[in-house]
Amino acid sequence: MRRGLLVYNPAAGGRDRTAQMAALAGRARERGVVLSLLATERPGHATELVSGHLAERPDLVAVAGGDGTVAEAASALVGSDVPLAILPAGTTNVVARELGLGKTPEEAAEFLSSTATRTLTTWPSAGRTSLICTGVGFDARVMANVNPTLKRLFGRVGFSLTATYEWGRYEFPPIEVTGLDADGAPFTRRATFVVAANTSKYAGDAILSPFADPGDDLLDLVLFTSGSRIDLLHFYRLLPGGKARQLGVRGVERFPVRSFTARSLAGYELEVQVDGDGAGTTPVAVGPAGGKVRFLVPHGADA
Repeated sequence: MRRGLLVYNPAAGGRDRTAQMAALAGRARERGVVLSLLATERPGHATELVSGHLAERPDLVAVAGGDGTVAEAASALVGSDVPLAILPAGTTNVVARELGLGKTPEEAAEFLSSTATRTLTTWPSAGRTSLICTGVGFDARVMANVNPTLKRLFGRVGFSLTATYEWGRYEFPPIEVTGLDADGAPFTRRATFVVAANTSKYAGDAILSPFADPGDDLLDLVLFTSGSRIDLLHFYRLLPGGKARQLGVRGVERFPVRSFTARSLAGYELEVQVDGDGAGTTPVAVGPAGGKVRFLVPHGADA
């Protein structure tokens, strides 16, 4: 029997997950995996729970929640040999989609008995651990202003409604981005909207940049430099196609970086998002790369 933890957000996805998690733990036991259930109570609690039980030498840590809960648990496992299993229960579940784990906790639970793993790099960003991306400007404003009721009732559709409203009033503020590129050379750029991607997927199944590799020590920095509302519309309209055509939109630039800092030149600070959650305002420093975390994946998907 393999033994581990099941850390879960009891309100993930806007519903009570308690009974669902008990049922999943029961089915996992039938497959030879015994999980101790640990419910989170507040932001940051997943990190505390995992850290507090590592001395018990679990064979794995399973996490049921959104990408924020997953990142919290991952921060406690940096440098550890204990693998992290994701049971996606949030609104978008980008990391689970990146790893091909399915879209529900039940689908992903099929892989709890797997021994295959894939290593992902963690990134320090705005005082927290990031696995997916950091955004400054437009997408961060959407994340900061989305109505919780819309998010709970309509999921990603709720974000789309907020995005449409914010698109109509976005002022394209100047942002200065400085850092080190892939070769370690310093750079300085100007943009009106910034996203730095660790994973190729973004906001669900959309591909922000196919060049992003979550296992290396580089972020793919995507800079939107236009001041045109039509260009911004084209950028987001092309995202769901999965062919990265949005990188060819006028005013879009991308290149890999080792670290960067973004600051507002607008005379006021701008919203920042980390892995889809609001993370305060500029200035924000991201990188260099943090430690690695092993994630359970289906057999044959390890890398």
